[in-house]
Amino acid sequence: MASMNAYRRDIDGMRAVAVLSVLAYHYGLSAPGGFVGVDVFFVISGYLIGSLLYRQATGGTFTYLAFYTRRARRILPALLAVLALTYAAMLLVATPSDLRDYGKTALATLLSLSNVQLWRAFNYFHPTAELNPLLMTWSLGVEEQFYLVAPVVMLLLPRLALRGRLIVLCSLIAVSLALAVWAVRLDPGAAFYLLPTRAWELAAGVLVGVLEIHGIGRCIRGWAGEALALAGLVLILVPVMAYDRQTPFPGWTALPPVLGCALLLSTPASALNRRLLALPPMRAVGLVSYSLYLWHWPLISIARLMVGQEQPSLPVRLALLALSGVLAAASYRFVETPFRHARTPARVSLPRYAAALAVSMLLVGSAVVAQGFPQRWPRQFVAEARQFNYHRNPCLVLHHGAEPDTSARCYPVGPRLIALVGDSHAAAFAAGMRAVAAREGMGLVVLAKASCQFLVGVAPRETMHPELLHDCATFNRRVMVLLLNDPRVRGVIIAGAWRAGSMQPIHYVAMDGSSGTPDELFAQGLARAVRTLEGAGKQVMIARDVPFLRIEPRSRMASCASRWRNLWPGTAGAGDCGRIGSADTVSDAPVLALLARVARQTGASLVDPRASFCDRSGCLIAMDGHTYYRDRQHLSPLGSSRAATAFAPLLRSLASHSRPPGDASGLTASRR
Repeated sequence: MASMNAYRRDIDGMRAVAVLSVLAYHYGLSAPGGFVGVDVFFVISGYLIGSLLYRQATGGTFTYLAFYTRRARRILPALLAVLALTYAAMLLVATPSDLRDYGKTALATLLSLSNVQLWRAFNYFHPTAELNPLLMTWSLGVEEQFYLVAPVVMLLLPRLALRGRLIVLCSLIAVSLALAVWAVRLDPGAAFYLLPTRAWELAAGVLVGVLEIHGIGRCIRGWAGEALALAGLVLILVPVMAYDRQTPFPGWTALPPVLGCALLLSTPASALNRRLLALPPMRAVGLVSYSLYLWHWPLISIARLMVGQEQPSLPVRLALLALSGVLAAASYRFVETPFRHARTPARVSLPRYAAALAVSMLLVGSAVVAQGFPQRWPRQFVAEARQFNYHRNPCLVLHHGAEPDTSARCYPVGPRLIALVGDSHAAAFAAGMRAVAAREGMGLVVLAKASCQFLVGVAPRETMHPELLHDCATFNRRVMVLLLNDPRVRGVIIAGAWRAGSMQPIHYVAMDGSSGTPDELFAQGLARAVRTLEGAGKQVMIARDVPFLRIEPRSRMASCASRWRNLWPGTAGAGDCGRIGSADTVSDAPVLALLARVARQTGASLVDPRASFCDRSGCLIAMDGHTYYRDRQHLSPLGSSRAATAFAPLLRSLASHSRPPGDASGLTASRR
């Protein structure tokens, strides 16, 4: 077997490339695909730790006690320091629900399960991953789970000939990669967070290490080595600049950065490795890369939590980035290094680490048990903050579903009905619309599916949810059949997140294969829906969407209720709690023009609930401490009541024209 150097300076340079890519991505510094830096970390980790495991397994020196003590010394001290200080900060500024969620993720992190917890936690109605200060720990969960399995595999490999060992490793890589390619289409969240679809990246590093140990590939020198090293760096940097959040990932798209890192690891003698990656500044960043990775995210995440914006201002981000570097250097010097070089025997230090984990779990677990310690906040805010917690709308069909809910709660009895159809924005109108319809003696039918605007012959193709194309078309087709076959439905309100028509990275597909721009297909599908309903004698109303906020309303409300959050620059003062400026909302002018054109062409009524919230100077998001929004785009029940007033005149007119002679009460007890 060939020998391996104990320390390669160029590997710290690779770590620097990886961590700087991640930081640039998270801090909004022109690296839209910087998330691939984590994949580079995975390959490096597999190479270093896998090589160590393989050497010990083949040499008969491996022990689980020594291995996991080494892992604990490397991972836990800096992680526990970050958890402790982050927890203290969250106690000061986090709302009860945010602190409770923090506690759940912290517990999962200490159990090396944060990737699983985060995968399960963030769904359609809880998409604010950026506000979780421990989001970065998902990669630690993947690594630690991998290193529960890797020793078993490594201990089995020496029983095989070299060819058999390589076949096993290549087979594991191929299976995991194939699973990632398949899963990224079926469940992108699971593909991103879970070990089975990420294991191939770490295993690729293991394979490079095993090949090097056996001297395979050591002949790659000279111009071939230089070319491969350059290709490796390009394969990393191009995705950093070319990928973005809409890139399906991982899967085939993760192959370039993984292969690029593997090539760099395989060419230590190249000039690029020796002269560029081994430069002192690159090495310095690489040495503190673990602490830098840990510290950078809580700082920017808590800042977002405080100001309620996706990105704080550039000066704030640069200041936080500098602070990340300072904390990382201090952590490396005073936490990482002393513990890594401690001489305490493994049989003593591992129980100590276990005790530290247990104490930490008790501390962060208290935030979960105590429901985020609501006593820290004014009672009125605590009561109102419940609006921001996800409450399942029973009439909203979520992803992976295509069957409308026709139970009595969503499709009531009665001789005169008004239907509300569309996506989750339509469903958010339901509470207020139901009350307005009842005053006019009508029942409200609610048939809605998340992310599915009510279009005919056209459906969305969204990268993160590829199943929508089929599910939306099927759902809308079934809804249309229900409406056309029910004469009691006198009118239909079509509502939705119309900003997606021209401002979101969602592509529309004509189910008959015809082509057109996204705007053309969107308008075409909406016009067909309106004309089909009008052809059956239904009166159709198209609802303009309510304001989509650039700020988190819960952060704005919390800033008004917390003296600690008011200390942060850019947060709202007490007089700004219920109102935001026009710059804090997303303009819907382009799609509004499309809606108006469809309304003119079809004769549908265009209703503007946005006018109930906004004037030229800004928009209302709360009144007297009571919020109109659950999140940046979905109305609360109180908000839906305000929006519904815009529909009252049309519903009154529809009810008066459709009321049978002598019937003043409206609903009857008859069933469909």
